[in-house]
Amino acid sequence: MEENAETPSDAESFASPADKLILVVDDDEGIRALVELIAKGEGFQVATAVDGVAGAEAIEARTPDLIVADLMMPRQGGYEFLRGLQASGNSSVPVMIVTGSALNDSTISMLRQEANVVEIFRKPIRAAQFSSAIHRHLGTAPKRS
Repeated sequence: MEENAETPSDAESFASPADKLILVVDDDEGIRALVELIAKGEGFQVATAVDGVAGAEAIEARTPDLIVADLMMPRQGGYEFLRGLQASGNSSVPVMIVTGSALNDSTISMLRQEANVVEIFRKPIRAAQFSSAIHRHLGTAPKRS
């Protein structure tokens, strides 16, 4: 069977992770390092910030393709950070929440109503599920083993 020249291969139908920037906004150095390790291991570019204020500054420098943010941070927490994203015209940037906070059903429901929240993960995160979610939301293919 001949391959149709107009049909893209699987590799061509996905964006390259190397072209995508993930911003990690978390005051926990261990979580920032873990998310950075997972994302860079999949080939993504990564920038980090220690709180919402630093995250907003990083976005002004370069708009990321995806944001991973904690909810509880000093100076500016995750809720305020999300509101700032929407106010700054960045409500289309997908956000994955990573939190150690106990969230009740109404809080989870409220977060899911935010325009750009696409996933909510509880700490500790599982690397395989986390990297799969990143690829799904960025339209990229996981590295082949």
